[in-house]
Amino acid sequence: MSLSVTSSRVKEKCGITVSDYDATISNLIGEITPVVEFAIRGEHLADTGNTGLQATLKLGLTEVICGELLEQIAREPGALESVSIGDLALSPPPPQVWSTLAGLKRQGWARLRPFLKPDVAGVLATVLTGGSKIPEESGL
Repeated sequence: MSLSVTSSRVKEKCGITVSDYDATISNLIGEITPVVEFAIRGEHLADTGNTGLQATLKLGLTEVICGELLEQIAREPGALESVSIGDLALSPPPPQVWSTLAGLKRQGWARLRPFLKPDVAGVLATVLTGGSKIPEESGL
């Protein structure tokens, strides 16, 4: 079974109410969905009778897409600039807000971690000199 995420769900989770990003969202869904599906072990994708599992996979995928979208929006020219006219000042959210929003991508991958193929899960860990592995905050 393939996972599906709708543009409307991504917009809702990101707090977007305008149609300005519809094409970007559709492109991200088309680009990221097969990558995430490929990273998930086949038995989990095929277990369509387990609605809780499928909901978890779908939510993880949605969070990864939302995180990537918010990172792209933050990189747009002028997105992080301020404008002041007299006593009126228009400023973007502080950096900690953007990093929290972009943290959705990390959260999505963390949610998907138990269901990933072993080789993909290995990328998300740091091998210590003693040979043991510890999870790290990956940029994936």
